[in-house]
Amino acid sequence: MKSIITIDGGIGRAITALPALIYYAQHNNDFNIMIHGWDFVTWGIPELQSRTFNPETKGIFQNYFWDADKIITPEPYRLPQYYRNEISLIQAFHQEINNSTDYSVLPTNYFKLSKFEEIKGQEIIHYAKEAHKKQKTIVIQPYGSTANKCPLGVFDESYRSIPEHVYIRLIQKLSTQYNIIYMGAIEFQDYISYKPQPDPNLREWAAIIKGADYFIGCDSCGQHMAKAVGQRASVFIGGTHKTNVSYDDFHIIERDVPYYSSPMRICSYDSMLATRLNEERINYSDEEIDSIIQEISERI
Repeated sequence: MKSIITIDGGIGRAITALPALIYYAQHNNDFNIMIHGWDFVTWGIPELQSRTFNPETKGIFQNYFWDADKIITPEPYRLPQYYRNEISLIQAFHQEINNSTDYSVLPTNYFKLSKFEEIKGQEIIHYAKEAHKKQKTIVIQPYGSTANKCPLGVFDESYRSIPEHVYIRLIQKLSTQYNIIYMGAIEFQDYISYKPQPDPNLREWAAIIKGADYFIGCDSCGQHMAKAVGQRASVFIGGTHKTNVSYDDFHIIERDVPYYSSPMRICSYDSMLATRLNEERINYSDEEIDSIIQEISERI
């Protein structure tokens, strides 16, 4: 039976689908994968690289879809276990793609960097060390794709990003001890961190994260890269749930206030209402921020 698996959404979803896709490849022969915009995440993975294409590839309808017997379109956000905050994205993709809840069979080494990409990552870390003159280097991704610049600063209405006042206080303190590499849009950059120019591509960012001493992020692609390359991390969680979007072996940072589940990709209206109730989860006090900085410093 010829199958096509389609993966849509952000690059974080594409990365977290990789373990399930590798497992599927180990147990099926006739299949292809279509990844919207992020097909490069499978580069270097023998089981997946030659079978993956981008939807903008010419002729895919006739060459792939026309003769397919089955189209698999996984949507983790519509799994009850997922929206009840019981399983992660990696686990949800495994259920959707492989119809299995045995997560122990999933590979843990699932992102392959080339030697050149790793060298590029080390080169950028070298430049950051030359600029900041510290021994250890932290990569920080403070803002997710839903963050926007407004007259009063950077704001993310989904509360998935690190609040700007938290981020500024964080790097003011950490920059006295560590080189700080900023991962994100240049228009959002602060006045302290080192921003590589030209902006590295996303595979190079994965290499920078791997080569650094630590990663700090939010509910965005950087933390998924950190997990995929085996980097330690502290991750701020606000408008989403830690079980769904992050990892048990990371240092999870969240305020001790209730979380209201958001039915993303199910009901946008209810999702918007839940987000309003989660606003208190990003209202960090200066004392809370200083305590977080101390916790992070102890882990680096």
